[in-house]
Amino acid sequence: MHCAATVLLLREQPTGLEVLMMRRGSTLSFMAGMWVFPGGRLEPHDASPAALARLRPGALEHCANLQSMQGELIAADLAAGLRVAACREAFEEAGVLLAVTASGEPCGLDRVERLGALREKVTVDAGAFLSMLEEEDLQLDIEPLVYWSHWITPSLEPKRFDTRFFVAPLPPGQVASADLSELTEHAWINPASVEAAIERGEIVVVPPTLLTLEDLDESYRRHGSLAALLEGERGRATPPVMPRMEVREGDVRVVMPWDPGYAEMPGEGCDPGHDFPGHFTRRLSSLTVRRKREARR
Repeated sequence: MHCAATVLLLREQPTGLEVLMMRRGSTLSFMAGMWVFPGGRLEPHDASPAALARLRPGALEHCANLQSMQGELIAADLAAGLRVAACREAFEEAGVLLAVTASGEPCGLDRVERLGALREKVTVDAGAFLSMLEEEDLQLDIEPLVYWSHWITPSLEPKRFDTRFFVAPLPPGQVASADLSELTEHAWINPASVEAAIERGEIVVVPPTLLTLEDLDESYRRHGSLAALLEGERGRATPPVMPRMEVREGDVRVVMPWDPGYAEMPGEGCDPGHDFPGHFTRRLSSLTVRRKREARR
């Protein structure tokens, strides 16, 4: 199982909150055709001393709230590395650079567009991201990242990830664009409109993505603005969530840890005794997803 990081890039429009989503290619072996947030696995370079040296002074103080599936605090360098991975994936997949100059100034659009030519290189070699930061004398700005949730792929899946979700505002003046090596398109989506888009067949998402979008929509409505959301959700409860599932003739039944019957489901699971917060338990619970047989290969 791989450690991974996902980042929900947010912006506020007159019509409300929008989150950046991207569609994976239909020929990929993992989550083919699904709409996802930018993200990927943790690479060794992400938690290296060189990466920690590219963080703004005092940044490690914001990395102390990540726990293992057993509830223990994870190592500080790993916690920081997951945030570095989120920043790297934001640049690699979305062309968004969550960094500032040595003097603390945001990266201008001209610089971001110039460095965008390196995205393909970063896709091949994660270490190229750190080399770029060093050559440009940039510091990763991880303080705006708000730790949102912790999801673990069900044990019956062939590819598994232990993934930390973060949210962050789109830096002023920057423009997102999809990396077309694995992605086919991108869109800024209002979380409140997702269920209708799914019903119309316009997008397909996995249950953790849908739950995250519903959670995000409710949080925005409760706080009233993006700034208030980012401030109010720091330190939110983030217990690990590992769904369980069973497959019957192409149908996949997914059961969440707070659902009745979770303990009796096959496969590895997380502790259902966690005090799961309301932003999980009042949402979509057990569900059945029709999955094409080709997608299981």
